[in-house]
Amino acid sequence: MACAWSRTWRPSSTRPRTRAKVRARSWRSARRSGAAADGPPPTRHQKAPAMGSPPRMFRTLMFAPGSRPELLAKAQAGDADALIFDLEDSVPAQAKDEARRHVAQALAAGLRKPVYLRVNNPRAGDFHGDLAVLDHAAGLDRVMGVILPKADDADDVRVVAAGLDALEARTGATPGTLGILPLIETCLGLRNTFDIARASPRVAGMALASAEEGDFMVDLGGHWTPHSRALAYPRGKLVVDARAAGLDWIVDGVFMNLRDADALRAECALARELGFVGKMAIHPAQVATMHEVFTPGAEEVAHAEGLMAAYREGAEHGIGAVKYRGMMVDLANVRMAERTLALARGR
Repeated sequence: MACAWSRTWRPSSTRPRTRAKVRARSWRSARRSGAAADGPPPTRHQKAPAMGSPPRMFRTLMFAPGSRPELLAKAQAGDADALIFDLEDSVPAQAKDEARRHVAQALAAGLRKPVYLRVNNPRAGDFHGDLAVLDHAAGLDRVMGVILPKADDADDVRVVAAGLDALEARTGATPGTLGILPLIETCLGLRNTFDIARASPRVAGMALASAEEGDFMVDLGGHWTPHSRALAYPRGKLVVDARAAGLDWIVDGVFMNLRDADALRAECALARELGFVGKMAIHPAQVATMHEVFTPGAEEVAHAEGLMAAYREGAEHGIGAVKYRGMMVDLANVRMAERTLALARGR
């Protein structure tokens, strides 16, 4: 964050006609200008945010069981940003092969929305059989990748990444086209979230299975509520580890009670406050509330746009920290503004 003693520049809409005398430069502005600066340089894990377009992020991911072909079709007509064609927990063991056929048929018919395929974990099911259904896709332009359930360590990610390497090679897809969204469902997985996030360049984001009486809560042994203190640390740790690994797309798990809209809104608001940018859905009726909470409002968007304009104007004058609406802002604020605008665009 900018300090009050940093060299400042007020945007033209707020600065007086007589420019204030320049005070001491901040470490960042000194480094950018090439001047000597005290203190260590950024570590290799730190990176300055770009002023260009931020990574694509989905606010909602709607589950559609692979064993229900009518839901695979219906979900594509809904309002969710992206879909999850599920071959894991929502499909009974005896229906796995049939579900793969249904998903393969849906992919062959073409997709109207971005889709992730939730495969079985390589340690627990026929992962390669699940992945093979993507061979039937009518192009992979709307297939975003796979969701890796019960991701416990970096090796889980590497096995899936190798499977995607082979898939892209045999289908002629551009290498690196398909991403991985690890889903943390155990305490062991939470313990290893940073390593999981950095296990492969294919990792596009991170997700926490935060559902009431879901796998993670069962493993944790805690008591779930919409404001659950039992999930405060798991959610916080996941966000911190994902951000430290350079990821911005962080997704909260499903909300199971379809009758309690107020509790759904409360949980979405809590997740956003903690740093999540989206949530998984199990019913179309949940999507509107999720979009409302995870989409920045008009005032937030106006603030972000004004902040970035002020920062750019200051940068044109060689200033790294500017005053905007009474607050000192620098690159950290710009990164937050970029994220706000990305969410506003529903990316």
